Amino acid sequence: MQSDMLAKCIAISQSHFLNVPYKDLTIDQIYGVDGIGNKASRICHYCSVDVLKNILENESLRFSDVRFLNDSTEFIEIIPLVKYVAQHEEYASEFIDMILNDSLIKELESYRQPYIGKEKNTQNYAEKVYRTYTCSFSTNKDSLTMWNYYATSGSGVNLIFDFAWNLFEGSDISEVNNSSHLENDITICRGLVLYQRMDKQKCIKALLDNLYEVYLQEDTIEKCQSHIQWAFKEAINNMRCFFKNDSFSCENEYRVILKIPEELLLEETTGQDGILKKGQFKRGNILIPYVDYKFKRDSLKGITLNPYVKEKESVFELGIRELLWQNKIHNVQIYRSAIDRRRRKSVPRHILCSILSNLKNKISPQGLW
Repeated sequence: MQSDMLAKCIAISQSHFLNVPYKDLTIDQIYGVDGIGNKASRICHYCSVDVLKNILENESLRFSDVRFLNDSTEFIEIIPLVKYVAQHEEYASEFIDMILNDSLIKELESYRQPYIGKEKNTQNYAEKVYRTYTCSFSTNKDSLTMWNYYATSGSGVNLIFDFAWNLFEGSDISEVNNSSHLENDITICRGLVLYQRMDKQKCIKALLDNLYEVYLQEDTIEKCQSHIQWAFKEAINNMRCFFKNDSFSCENEYRVILKIPEELLLEETTGQDGILKKGQFKRGNILIPYVDYKFKRDSLKGITLNPYVKEKESVFELGIRELLWQNKIHNVQIYRSAIDRRRRKSVPRHILCSILSNLKNKISPQGLW
C-alpha cells in the first residue's frame, strides 16, 4: 500500500498540469492551424542583430536567471494562488494544513530549490540544490509589441525555429508542455506561459485534487504527509515558471527553462553538458547571471527583419545574409515584417531652435500672424 501511494505521488509530481486549461477544447481547437497543439512549432526569438551574431557564432542561446525577469513577481506569484485555491475548495483542514505548512511554504519562497539527483562521481542519489534559468520565445512571428521592445533603433530581428523539440539535444518530446532530463541532472522544461488567473487556478486545483485523492486513501496523515508534500513541491516547481502577470499577455510567450545543479555552475570547465559559457552580463547597471546553452542550428529556419527595414535589397539584409554564409548556415529564409511601420525621426535641436526663433519673429504684438 505504501509503495502504491509513493508511485502515485511520483506520477503526480511529474504530471504536466499546464495542460489543464485546454482539456475541454475540441480536437480542431487543439490541432488546428493555430491550435494549442501546434504552438511549439515555428516558435520565434526576438533579439538585436548583436545578439543574432553571438547566437550564430557561438551556436548557443542565452538563458537568464529567473530572478531578473521583467515581471519581478512571477517566480513567487504561484504561492498566494495556492493559498487561495486551497482555502476556497472543500478540502479537509488537515490536508490544507499539510499543504500550507509554514516550513514548506518558506522553502517554496526561496529561489534555491532542492531536488534528488545523482552525485557526479559516485552516482549515488543525494539531495542537491539547483538554480533556474530561462530563455523566452514567442508564438507570434510578427508582433508589433515585440518589435517595439527590440526594434525601435531599427536593429531588431526575429529568429524562427522549426520546432521547440528540435532546439536542444535530449529534449525531443513533441508535446507542447513537457520536461526532460539532460546530462548531469540538468532538467529542461518547455511550455506555454499562462497569463489568466483563472487558468492558473485550474492548474493548481487539478494538482491539489490529485493529491487529495491520495490523502483520502490513507488511514492517518503520518503515512502520507512526506510523500504528498514532496509531490506538491515538485509539481509547483515544474509549474511556477510558466505563470506570468496578464499585463504581459501580448508577448504570447513560449518558454524554455533550465534547472541546473549549483555544483555544475561552480565548475571551472565549460563546453560540457551543453553549457558553453556562464557568467554575468550587464544591462544598465544590473549584473544578470546567465548560461549560454548549445542549440541545434539546423532548427533555425527563418529570420524576419524588423518593420523599419523598407528597402527590398537593404544593406541591413545583406549583412545578415553574409553572417549566415560565413557561419555556413544554409536553408534559412529571410522574411520581411508585414507591419507597415514608419520610424519617427527626432528633429535636431539646432533646427528646432531655428524654427521656434522664426515663429517668434512672425508673431505680431497682438499675437496674430
